[in-house]
Amino acid sequence: MLRRACLALLALTVLAGCGDDDPAPTTPSPSAQPSVSAEASPSAAVSPAASPSPSPAINFTVDGAGPYLIGANLEALKAGGLLDKVATGAETCPVNTTATGTGVWKDIQLQFRPDGELYIAVNRSKTIPTPSGARLGMTLAAVSSIYGNLGKELSGGAAYLVTTANGRGILFDLDQNKKVFAMIAGDGAYLKSSYEGGTDFC
Repeated sequence: MLRRACLALLALTVLAGCGDDDPAPTTPSPSAQPSVSAEASPSAAVSPAASPSPSPAINFTVDGAGPYLIGANLEALKAGGLLDKVATGAETCPVNTTATGTGVWKDIQLQFRPDGELYIAVNRSKTIPTPSGARLGMTLAAVSSIYGNLGKELSGGAAYLVTTANGRGILFDLDQNKKVFAMIAGDGAYLKSSYEGGTDFC
């Protein structure tokens, strides 16, 4: 009787030990969680690729170029070390201040009103096009083919003005061969009236 009880107890112990082996296969389920996070890690690696592009394109728009946007403040640009050849009292516009950009923008000429507001930016660089691809040296025909109905040849035929919906524009100044030798950004209506009135954009 005692021997039977011991055998039964031994059988229960062995079965209990075998029963402990069943949960062991379920233990990989926690280890499956790291594999999920490992799959998530590639998606985390995608986010750096979604970062913005390192620098904007180098171009000349109706708003100006780079940090030299119409309406910018003279003193703020000076404080940022962004101006060169600053001078007040030029012969054509004695009350205004003129300057040039720096670095890649060194061929951008700027005109500021007496209150320090940038109102004209002039592009004289052959390496800085408009976003649409117009650049210095292009013929009037080539520029007008780019802008179509947005542009208009001004009286006298020595300038072509492109005006956008916000009222800003670029005046393409043409030489005697009807090739662009300068681009002037500013208020479209002002560019037109100043050019046709011969006021030298003062």
